[in-house]
Amino acid sequence: MDKKTFGYTTKIMVLAIAVLLAANVLLGGLLLLQSESALRKLINERMLDVANTAADTMDGDFLRDYDGTDTKSAAYLKTIENFRVFSDNMQLNYIYSIKMDENGRFIFVIDPDPEDPGLYGEEIVQTEGQMEAWTTKTATVDQEAFLDRWGKFYSAYSPVFDGEGNIAALIAVDFDGNW
Repeated sequence: MDKKTFGYTTKIMVLAIAVLLAANVLLGGLLLLQSESALRKLINERMLDVANTAADTMDGDFLRDYDGTDTKSAAYLKTIENFRVFSDNMQLNYIYSIKMDENGRFIFVIDPDPEDPGLYGEEIVQTEGQMEAWTTKTATVDQEAFLDRWGKFYSAYSPVFDGEGNIAALIAVDFDGNW
């Protein structure tokens, strides 16, 4: 029986194809990672834009002093209307205001959700993004999705300041955590 052997040219071609295939896989992987990073950055920027714009429309003195009982004043109705404009015109799941209470817990201030709102003073799931926004007084985005009774979300937080320049509340904007 004749034993077939690969010639020198065939071996070089196989090696060249293997090198090209490996380079393709490596470059494809790098491109995928870069694209994922760029997409995440764009999504975070959009989330921050929505949260910052919403925070700019809010009355910090009202949110600072709000105690959950006032549902008829012009300031309350204007705040609810501001929330509704964003929830009706943006692709977000929820928008609401939160603040840190005297015990260091984050609680709902106003949640305009008509079906299942968070009640004033109800504790919410605390995230690193909330703490960062509250302590640095700058807008932030959660880097990890969190789970609460409403679902799984990524959130952006933007501070609202009172007339004295102190942080009064955070506007939280929730986006679906599954995408």
